[in-house]
Amino acid sequence: MRLVFVNHCHPETPHICATRMREFANAMTNRGHQVILLTETLMRKSSEISPEEVSETILQHNFEQPLYLSIGPKGHPLIQKLRERKLSWGIRQVVIVWYFLRYKGVFSDWSLGCQEYLYPISESFEPDLVWATFLNTDSWNIALNLANISGIPWVADLKDSWGNFIPLIFRSFLARHFNSCIGISAFSEFNLNDAAKWFRNKPRNVIYSGFWERQLNDPTPVSKATIDICLTGGIYSSDSLRKLILGVKNWIEKLPDDKKNKVRLIYAGNDVEVVRKTSFLLNGICQVILRRFLPVAELHTIYRDTIANLYVKSDTTFHHKTIEMLSAGRPIVCYPEESIEAIRIAKSTKIDLYSCKSVQEVSEALSECLITKTRNLRQNEELRNFTWEFQAKKLEHFFLSVVANKEN
Repeated sequence: MRLVFVNHCHPETPHICATRMREFANAMTNRGHQVILLTETLMRKSSEISPEEVSETILQHNFEQPLYLSIGPKGHPLIQKLRERKLSWGIRQVVIVWYFLRYKGVFSDWSLGCQEYLYPISESFEPDLVWATFLNTDSWNIALNLANISGIPWVADLKDSWGNFIPLIFRSFLARHFNSCIGISAFSEFNLNDAAKWFRNKPRNVIYSGFWERQLNDPTPVSKATIDICLTGGIYSSDSLRKLILGVKNWIEKLPDDKKNKVRLIYAGNDVEVVRKTSFLLNGICQVILRRFLPVAELHTIYRDTIANLYVKSDTTFHHKTIEMLSAGRPIVCYPEESIEAIRIAKSTKIDLYSCKSVQEVSEALSECLITKTRNLRQNEELRNFTWEFQAKKLEHFFLSVVANKEN
């Protein structure tokens, strides 16, 4: 199939928002499909390619790799001021309402920038299907427009929850606008169940974001020189982070003296400053190492050399971190409690996920993690079900099934 994927985040964006569509573009290419990944430019720069050059770029591209087309935003200065928080309170609300009503989204500068590129993509690439992920509705606006121009179907993907990210008064209105999609894929059961409230009578399927099968290496013992614990991902609640850190503190204080001075807490993610403000609780207790967002390969190396990998749970989302961490074979600790969905996934892989509801439970979980051996991952067939490769097979089947269903 010739596929166009649409995602707002450029594939090089140092944020989880870039991961899902970038990795599925690679995985579907590995399955023999031709893929264009259409995104905004990195750092909102101007487009490096003109609409006239797109056709030649497509015709010359070797589709053994995805083709990345990044398009810069255009026009809509009010949207730019909105994003920069340069609008006063009342005007800000008016602009948001107007853009949702008039343009069906608040990233209309990007969708406008893309508009003149859609005809060259349609004519030169002749796509069979468009798949666009909901980080914002303008990804869907672009997909809908390209589908109409090309006379092809499009599939809507929900990386984020519709009910949590769209204002209540617009949820049904916008769902009706995007009802032309022939199917709904979702990042998790959490998102799919939410989507069912707004998108009825559409084929739906959960397509998890995963990890590459090559990451499932033979188990290796963790370092004996240090006792590392790794905290990663977004910090959705300062209070939850504080309680998680207090759990770490309580655990360290109960360790024998010969182990206390070996403990290091490593944080990797975009919320370094938030963690810095709370990690003072560990001053004089253990070393705290703060890192920015890391490439997956580098982060995976850290995961595998820790006694436990930690994250802060949010009730507004399903955490890709859960599945990503499972691929290291080390125990996982989260606070507050995880969803039934995440707990079920971890149990199926036989890798420990400690879902904690108190500071004491965090401390007790880390004590267990200290004596837990790394699981043998190469023989873990259940874990393989969450690789990009396996989930790409599911995605391929879903595309084919919804297209066949539409034709019938």
